[in-house]
Amino acid sequence: MNPGKLYRTLEAYAQQRLGEPAFTFIRSRSSPRSYTYGELFESAEEIAQRIDERGLTTRVGTLGILLGTQEGQMLHFLAALRAGAVPSVLTPPNPKLNRDYYLRTMSVVLRRTRLSGLICDLDGFDSPTPRFQPYDLTPCGPNELVLHDSEGPLPREASFVQYSSGTTGIKRGVVVTDDAVIAQLETYADALAVTRDDIIASWLPLYHDMGFIACLNMPLFAGLHTVVLDPIEWVTKPASLLQAISNFHATLSWNPNFAYAFMAQRVRVADAEDLDLSSVRGLINCSEPVTHASQQQFLDRFREHGLRDDVFLGCYAMAETTFAVTHGEPTMTGAIDRTGPVGAARRPEGDPYISVGRPLQGVELQVVNEGGDALPDRQIGEIWVRSPFNFVGYFDESEASEQAFHDDWYRTGDLGYRLSDSWYVTGRKKDVLIIGGVNVFPSDLEELASKVDGIVSGRVAAFASFDQRMQTDRLTLLAESNLDGTDAHRAILEVRQRILAGFQVANFEVHLVPPGWLVKSSSGKMARLASREKWQQADSGAAGDADN
Repeated sequence: MNPGKLYRTLEAYAQQRLGEPAFTFIRSRSSPRSYTYGELFESAEEIAQRIDERGLTTRVGTLGILLGTQEGQMLHFLAALRAGAVPSVLTPPNPKLNRDYYLRTMSVVLRRTRLSGLICDLDGFDSPTPRFQPYDLTPCGPNELVLHDSEGPLPREASFVQYSSGTTGIKRGVVVTDDAVIAQLETYADALAVTRDDIIASWLPLYHDMGFIACLNMPLFAGLHTVVLDPIEWVTKPASLLQAISNFHATLSWNPNFAYAFMAQRVRVADAEDLDLSSVRGLINCSEPVTHASQQQFLDRFREHGLRDDVFLGCYAMAETTFAVTHGEPTMTGAIDRTGPVGAARRPEGDPYISVGRPLQGVELQVVNEGGDALPDRQIGEIWVRSPFNFVGYFDESEASEQAFHDDWYRTGDLGYRLSDSWYVTGRKKDVLIIGGVNVFPSDLEELASKVDGIVSGRVAAFASFDQRMQTDRLTLLAESNLDGTDAHRAILEVRQRILAGFQVANFEVHLVPPGWLVKSSSGKMARLASREKWQQADSGAAGDADN
């Protein structure tokens, strides 16, 4: 076995704390399972031996990890690194994902990955790739370990492959090197000023860059104790994260913006009675545009449980830069911008813009126009990144890799603006809707609709389709709700009134759909293109009430 630089680095740090807690996995139907650093690396060593015996360490392709639990994903990722393989944690199916959408996108991912093997414990999942059960590695037949052809082998220094969340299309494999990962871990841990006293609480999936880097690799690097909850169980019981923070005196937690509003609205009074959140020093808001309303709801709801007003920290991150490129500070100037960018549509109910922080050490950011020229303060444009953490390209997609860069600048596809050294992300370049000549961010519309009583918060999708009659794009907004009859009509009218009051948009329609109808990506973000496709294929009359 020939482990790479990342594994050797993590193992060297683990040797200094073998008896200290590393991970505690909490599941509702079983007792918590804890690993010390010594137990963790001992288990990884045992699994790595079996991976090596099976010959699954080739760098022609990645070693896919498609397991149903966080514990299994973490152990086998570490074991794959130990064996010298290039691992990739893939998204398992779950009840919250649309199964047809999952099978369609995962089939494409598996074709693109050209796996050298697949570690899979899921019944009924068919794959032409060589596979074996993670804990019971029974011998496979001699013809099962045939490697797929590819444009070329992975770079020698490749550490792992992350897959983008797929909100705007099919996922791509992001190839990250050992040096990029280690630089990210060192720089980000320093920006957070982590100490051995810090404890992380997380429900985040490990197949997404936020959970994978911030709540798996970084705590291994920094020697922290991480309490891990199952993502689906957190959705059904959002208080579980807060209870874990309270019980383990956690100091840090990463969450996407929607999660803060979700917990503020959905945690029952009875489940919050004994919470003590005074240990928290940082709640990092990441992976989607940060909103003031979401953070304020959370603070107002849980301040009485010891939560400090200065705990929120913005962050701008993506798989293509390993993870974070900015980091916020509670007292930084420009954290809240009430003026906003020049020429942008007014945000819902006058919400201010919230900064994602300042660039990490060694990171350069710029906002550019369509011609690639740098823009001044308060001008919205595409964000470009140059950093020590940038990926080397998309696996087996040379054309896409070439298009992703301008010289050594990564073209993120995200829109934002700067105000001195504070940075603000406003949306995705591809997501901007132009309705009757007015530029509108779908996330702003979705946030506005989520505030209407009876609509499921965070379960709203806004997209545009060409209107042949009007010869312009027409906005469609779908919102999940249990309402019917008069109550449904009232909610639709209120959404329409809010859109008319907040934006200069006239050509639009609002529909209610049943809970669970909309498609979300593996990271929990709204998959607008997939939802639009599903809507266009469905019978609108059967989908729910509408008002045009």
